Amino acid sequence: MINFRELSTDGVQFEQLIRELLIRENYSINWTGIGPDGGRDLVLTEELNGSLSKKERKWIISCKHFANAGKTGRSVGLDDLGNLILDCQAINAEGYILACSTYPSSSVVRRLEEIEDNNKIFTRIWDGIEIEKRLLTPNTFGLIHTFFPTSSKEYKWKIYNAYSPSFWSASYKDYFFYLSSRDANIYPDLKSIETIIDIMERIDINVDRKSTEHNHILRPRSIFYDDKHCTHRVYLDYLLPHGTKKELIIKPDEIQDLLFNAFIKTDHKDINVPDWDIKYVEVSFHNDHYHSDHKDFYEPYIQNYNSGSPRSRLYSNYNY
Repeated sequence: MINFRELSTDGVQFEQLIRELLIRENYSINWTGIGPDGGRDLVLTEELNGSLSKKERKWIISCKHFANAGKTGRSVGLDDLGNLILDCQAINAEGYILACSTYPSSSVVRRLEEIEDNNKIFTRIWDGIEIEKRLLTPNTFGLIHTFFPTSSKEYKWKIYNAYSPSFWSASYKDYFFYLSSRDANIYPDLKSIETIIDIMERIDINVDRKSTEHNHILRPRSIFYDDKHCTHRVYLDYLLPHGTKKELIIKPDEIQDLLFNAFIKTDHKDINVPDWDIKYVEVSFHNDHYHSDHKDFYEPYIQNYNSGSPRSRLYSNYNY
């Protein structure tokens, strides 16, 4: 089980966890300046699409992190809620979510039920169990490794069948990627996949040493195993900030050399030299809706990942 006591006592990491979780669930999230806890609540915008019209519904998310209170943590009480009706009215929110790292008291549960019955405000409770369940999905699993380094040791791999008998979505460490095989209906040996990730992690592409901002990132998107020839095609995205100067970008053939050198220095008896399919992608690291495994990095190339065919290797923005 996830131990929420690993998060900082001031509640900041818990709020960041909830925010990142919701972003990965494809909601629009913003901060709000209301609430009794110093204005650290979140506002979620839910899109409701009907057959005749579309509507947006706002939710206030109040984050309560009491797992570190005392030896075993404490429940959320009525005094911790503040005046949530006024909070919702202040921004025209139709819903209220209590996200807590422990659990609500029985009086809080009754109060939220009364508010929903009498004030036309939808209410939901995400206790520690519900949050853990939400973290165990393919696109949110990596957050366990980001926020819970000790608990994550119990969650090394999680693999789900997807689309076809030989195509899977996988979570390993803080990465999400697809696994596929040419003929076999079992996914590639996980030890070989761990070796491939280890090779990738040895590549240092943070070229701007003077910058304190995000630099450049390599992220795996899919690993195809040709079980007939015992070879892997590894799809990587090279994420870099919009407008990066050309001289600060590592060229494709240079990355290939770095990966090959890392390969020959690795204990790789279980695999042959992989084929690295690298795509350069400009991103806005500071955008509120950015995360490194957004669905837009995967959906256009599902057929490539499934069949093992190369993506377009055009680097026209950089004349490579």
